[in-house]
Amino acid sequence: MDWIILRNAMGITLSITLVVGLLRRYRAGVLAKQMPAPLHAELIDLQVEYHPARLRVTVKVPAPQTLNTALLDVDHKAIHTWEASSAHTGETVIHRELPSLTDGTYFLELSTSTQRTVRQFRLQQA
Repeated sequence: MDWIILRNAMGITLSITLVVGLLRRYRAGVLAKQMPAPLHAELIDLQVEYHPARLRVTVKVPAPQTLNTALLDVDHKAIHTWEASSAHTGETVIHRELPSLTDGTYFLELSTSTQRTVRQFRLQQA
């Protein structure tokens, strides 16, 4: 009699464990395919450095990716593009030399194969 109760309890426990495991796998698949935001590169920090004028961009990437960067004006029109760079998993610091610009507000566009991020910065050289 004790063996029958034990067998039934084990069967129920195994069934519940199997269902929970399948639900977790399904949820992870949906997040990866339908909502890939956790897989995107995150622009953590953007600083303007002077003498020479350049941007210091800190990016966190979840997997190795190619990062494209462009300089945009106030109307979001491309002024300058830089050569694409490769980033490895984790935090990466990228330095971008600024072309000769007047003081004002500009935007940095960071793009990968799946996303586009734009961040504003102010240039004050005088």
